[in-house]
Amino acid sequence: MITLRIEEILKERGITKTQFADMMGVAKQNVNLLLNTNNTQKMEKIAEVLGVKFTDLFVADDQPQDELNGFVEYKGEIHRIRTKSDLENLLKSI
Repeated sequence: MITLRIEEILKERGITKTQFADMMGVAKQNVNLLLNTNNTQKMEKIAEVLGVKFTDLFVADDQPQDELNGFVEYKGEIHRIRTKSDLENLLKSI
């Protein structure tokens, strides 16, 4: 599971969860589902609505980059890869 930084982006831009719900066209009570989604299509829409790159939803610019760093989508689920071990474990699971 990966950590999304959507709430951080909302705070940076001064957008409330209610405003975000309106921007996404969902009921306010469904915002927490969006903040923790692993659905690629929803994440793409979130990035579009917030005007950020898809990868900005996951990695803060000020975070140090690991030697190996990336995301792999497999069967609609996003996996964060930071180490050779992460990649090996993903490959073993598929």
